[in-house]
Formats: sequence, structure tokens, C-alpha cells
Amino acid sequence: MPVNLLLCEGGANSPDVRVLRKLLSGYCGEIRPAGSRYGMGDRIQAYREALGQRQVAGILDGDFRKDWTPDRPLQDPLLWQTKDQSIHFGWRWSRKEIENYVIDPLVVSHSLAPVAPPQEEYAARLSEAADRITVYQAARTALSNCRRRFRDLPANWGREQGPGKHPFPHDLSDHGCREGIRATVRSHHSEQAVTPEQVLSRYEELLPQFAAGGVRRSDFLWTFAGKDLLHVMEAGLVRLGFRNAKAFREKVLLGIESTNEDIATWSPEWSALRNAVEAF
Repeated sequence: MPVNLLLCEGGANSPDVRVLRKLLSGYCGEIRPAGSRYGMGDRIQAYREALGQRQVAGILDGDFRKDWTPDRPLQDPLLWQTKDQSIHFGWRWSRKEIENYVIDPLVVSHSLAPVAPPQEEYAARLSEAADRITVYQAARTALSNCRRRFRDLPANWGREQGPGKHPFPHDLSDHGCREGIRATVRSHHSEQAVTPEQVLSRYEELLPQFAAGGVRRSDFLWTFAGKDLLHVMEAGLVRLGFRNAKAFREKVLLGIESTNEDIATWSPEWSALRNAVEAF
């Protein structure tokens, strides 16, 4: 039976809920934003018990994966279930977060037609953004991979910037990222069972994967944070005629919501998620 209630991350007007409502219209009962991902599994179980039905599920961001092999990128959502596979909560996106889909050149081309930026020029700006943040993404992935939490260990740092108040560091160099790792772990030392040295060791292991030709750099639309890519693309997006990165994202989302096309055809994973929700 199809999912009757699908929970997703974010608030009432988040990109997650807007994309999912367009994608799953007619294939799912209600799509409800649930805020933070933490505790969502418990909420799903509570809804299932309260409603007396199994057809309640959720979808989470993909996050920074511990392992990434050359057979990626994935074209299917990942199962979200308990470690013993006894409870199936729903799915995880194969990409880091919803922005990784919103900035995809194919999605941009379809959603902004007929005023989309030239695809080759847009793809070049996107690749340039990936080059700028490779070291930072390795650092963020190391922090995420090394969480042994009593409470969550943040996987980013820096001053909040832009209309979206996106936390982002000024120094994206190797030295800046090493200092960011040390400062982040030390500032949360009472909540963690991990040392700066352990995170730095993981960071050094990851660096070749994020360097030019590395598997994570090659698959950056899956492995890098879409919000970070969008943030550092801002100057390039302004040159392409957009007011800023936030305005660009909003135009893409409005295009997704208003298109007469079936957006499931824009991404194999979107099509696969629709099939999984319908067959749940």
C-alpha cells in the first residue's frame, strides 16, 4: 500500500517538502515537514501506533557518507532502517541534501526553461564552486564520520553569511580546515568521545578522495554539501543574471512547483523514490 504519511526534514516551506509534494502528488497521502532529523524514527513509530497503521514513513538527508566507492553515484534512495533491519522507517537520499538536486544542471535546465542559463556555462560555475571547497568538504566529512556523540558534533563552522544565514568559514585552506576541526572538537569536548587528532587522521585519509580525480570530487553532486556549493556559487550566479544564491534557489523551486512536466523524469532517484513510496 502507498505511504499515507511521509515525514521529511525542514519547516513548512522548506525545499524538501516543496520538492516532495510536487514529486509525490497523487502517489502519497500527506507529506509533513518534521523539523530536525533527530528523533524522527521515534516520531514515525509513535504515528504508526497512534494511527494504527504501518503506512507512515520518513525521508532523511544522505549526509556525509563514511564510505564512497567508484560504483557510485547511486540512482536509488537508500533504505532507512534499524541496524538489525527489524524496522523500516523509510529512506535516505543518496545525495547529501535536497540542494544537491536543486542545483543539478539537468534540474536547473528543466525548471528554469526557457530562461535557464546556458547549460555549459552553468556547469562550469558549479564545477568551479566544487574546486573551491574540496578541502572544506573533506574536513566536514571527517567531522561527520567521527561523531561518537552524547550530543551532536557539528560538521561545519564559521560566521553565518548571506540572506540564508549559512555558516561558512572565511579560510578554506588546508591550514584553516585543520584549525576549524580542532576548534570544533574542542568546543564540544564535553559532549564527545573523540579527539581532534582522531578527526584530523580521518581528514588526512579523505583528502585524496576530494582532490582532483578523487572519487568524491568526481561525484561532488552526491558527496559535497549542496548548501555549500550554492553559497560559493553566488558570484557566478550573479554573473548569470540572478540576484543572489537564495533567489536562484527560489526560482528553481518555483519552476519545479509550476512545471507541467513530470519531474520524476528529471532524476532517476526521484522516479525510484516515487515507486518505493507507492509500493511501501
